[in-house]
Amino acid sequence: MATNVYFSQGRRSEQRLYEDIIIESLKIYGQDVYYMPRDIINENRIFGEDIPSRFNSSWKIEMYIENVEGFDGEGDLFTKFGVEIRDQATFIVARKRWADAVKRLDNEIPSTQVRPLEGDIIYLPLSNSMFQIVHVEHDRPFYQIQNLPTYKLRCELFEYSGEELITSIGTIDSIEHDDSYRLEITTTPPRAATATASIS
Repeated sequence: MATNVYFSQGRRSEQRLYEDIIIESLKIYGQDVYYMPRDIINENRIFGEDIPSRFNSSWKIEMYIENVEGFDGEGDLFTKFGVEIRDQATFIVARKRWADAVKRLDNEIPSTQVRPLEGDIIYLPLSNSMFQIVHVEHDRPFYQIQNLPTYKLRCELFEYSGEELITSIGTIDSIEHDDSYRLEITTTPPRAATATASIS
């Protein structure tokens, strides 16, 4: 037997109402985080990796942390090389809010990027930690009233490895200053020079 022809599940007015309710609930129960897109400097097309990447912009947006009882993952792992912290978190963001706050015409996001990408960073001020997006789930909830209103971002704790951080937010930019092995020295005129020192 077919569905009832007198009730439509895909009315745009109902979809907008549902989306507005989700955005309002994310603003009530969510956390303010900073979304930082990865800027690829020099991609190795053979191995598909980008070693010298940087994060030179950030946008404040509200996201809901799905892990209500703490971070997921394996937690603290003690190995012969030291302690590894393998925390994971799942963030939920409204598609409309992400498009309004991040994907605007006046920012540095490429026009081809229509969603959050794997490799981008989410900074959570609540725990002073950065999470790297490893997977973007874009079809949950699964077409309720024939609509996809949210992105679900599965993230793991970001391990800083010398990336350049220029976000104009002091607590984020200080990570590069405190943990980087690279030091840039700039002299004043008449001659300006840049030197790089490394620790081996």
